[in-house]
Amino acid sequence: MDYIPTLAVFGIVYGLIIFRNIRGVSVPIWASMCFGAIAVLATGSTRLDDSISAINVDVILFLLGMFVLVSGLESSGMLGHITNRILSYAKTPNQVLFFVICVMGVLSAFLINDTIALVATPIVIGLAKQMNVRPAPLLISLAFGVTLGSMMTPIGNPQNLLVSLHSGMEFPILTFLRYLILPTVASLFCTYYIVKKYYKKELAQATMPSITQSVVLDKSLAKKSSVLIIITVVGFFAIGITKMFGIQTGLNFAHVAILGGIVLLIIGNNRRRVVSGINWQILVFFAAMFVFVQGLADGGVIEVFQRLLPFDSSPDSPLSTINIIGTSVALSQLVSNVPFVAIYLPTLQDAGFTDTISWIALAAGSTIAGNLTILGAASTVIILEAAQKKNGTSFSFIEFFKIGSIVTATNVAILIFFLVLVR
Repeated sequence: MDYIPTLAVFGIVYGLIIFRNIRGVSVPIWASMCFGAIAVLATGSTRLDDSISAINVDVILFLLGMFVLVSGLESSGMLGHITNRILSYAKTPNQVLFFVICVMGVLSAFLINDTIALVATPIVIGLAKQMNVRPAPLLISLAFGVTLGSMMTPIGNPQNLLVSLHSGMEFPILTFLRYLILPTVASLFCTYYIVKKYYKKELAQATMPSITQSVVLDKSLAKKSSVLIIITVVGFFAIGITKMFGIQTGLNFAHVAILGGIVLLIIGNNRRRVVSGINWQILVFFAAMFVFVQGLADGGVIEVFQRLLPFDSSPDSPLSTINIIGTSVALSQLVSNVPFVAIYLPTLQDAGFTDTISWIALAAGSTIAGNLTILGAASTVIILEAAQKKNGTSFSFIEFFKIGSIVTATNVAILIFFLVLVR
């Protein structure tokens, strides 16, 4: 029962995240996670050196580099211009919903779901105001879209990045697209129809917004950011191509992303605006989360939950794919999907799971998990924080879970069907 103190810390952090507003005092999720990191150190659940080594530097550098590049697009007004241009094609409230879920989802596959979530949140809130509907339905739709869309590439979200870096995939981008583009597209369309039906009455009362074209504020910064993002994405593909020909450069996605960010800070103008536009709180959230989860692992809490969800020992069995997905969805609700993957990767490797399908199941299952509760994905946390900061609006844990459980069950069924079919 040595895990009791650590379990108590977990319960407190989980409670702080669920009940974010305590007697009118808002507790940011990143602050709750920092409390958890400090608490596991204070209770001796983990050692300081172990907690520091638990912070995945590649993930932090990747996010930082991409945040810099996307901040350049956002600061120049280019990203808002692109988003508004896309949404301007919507002629009905249902089409707005479609663009929020499907188009934002596709964008998140290549610009990281966290950054799309951050940039699109104020735009979605503005749309809801013009449509005379609650912001919650569109914000939840955005959360579903960016989570699902990010599933089909290794650069769509941090957990996919972890899998691509540590699984030994030779060409991660093509591998992810090969196995996940069809289930991702199917999931996006199904989610759109589920949300449309779930919020049918509210959408029926909505009015059509007049979306005005935004102006690019800094054309020089917009051009430099756009070119560098294109070069960075091409660089991601180039890493896989060089590996195919047996050329070992020692570079990974994190190196390419941070290099692109540094170059923008060197050659770009309005550096102060770009730096201030970086979501530093999310970087702190991730660093604290890695420490917190290391404490849960060292304190025995993760092991307790893993015993409740055993997986088949045969990597070649279709049942193993189902169990990996099920375990990913369940445990990601407890520690969020990124730290879960960081812990579960070596667990699968030790059990002999080295086949591509297992890694894809882990990445996709942990990503889909983000649509079950607000704790499952960092992108949902970003949307909540950004919405609260924008105008005090938000959505509750219960509302998200009610529709999220339907969406997640559907998406899991789609994913299992495709992955078992190709195994």
